[in-house]
Parts: sequence; structure tokens; C-alpha cells
Amino acid sequence: MPQLQAAAPLTAFDPFHDAHPTRVIEIGEITAGIAVPERGGVRFFSSTPGFDGLDGALFGSIEQVARAARDRSRGGPRRLRAV
Repeated sequence: MPQLQAAAPLTAFDPFHDAHPTRVIEIGEITAGIAVPERGGVRFFSSTPGFDGLDGALFGSIEQVARAARDRSRGGPRRLRAV
């Protein structure tokens, strides 16, 4: 008699997580940090001391993270690239 194997547990589809990947935020040649989607917005994690003031902050969108990082760059390059 063949034995039945348990199927792998199903994981719930989370449209918020799947629709908004984590982004690397760069200001010119400087990596400011990463923007991680979570329920209620996008959380920023700094990777460069100049952006530590934004570390852990929750924003409403990637665009708001980018704007805050540009404002924080204090006269540095203004070009933002979310990868």
C-alpha cells in the first residue's frame, strides 16, 4: 500500500509584499540605505552615517523616502536611483 506524503504548507499570497519589493536608495554614487515595504508604509534603514537620522522612519511611499534622502544629502548629488 503506497504511503501518502504531506504536502508542503501553503503560503498566503500577500499582494502588498509582492507588489512592492525592497529598494536600494542611492543619492548619486552614495548608497543611502534600503526602503522596505511593510503594512502601513515603507521603512527606511540607513547604510551610510549621513542618513542615520532617517533610520527606522516609516514613510507613506518610496517617493517620500527618496525625497527625505535627497533633502538629507546636504548639497551632495541630487540624483536618486531606486534599484
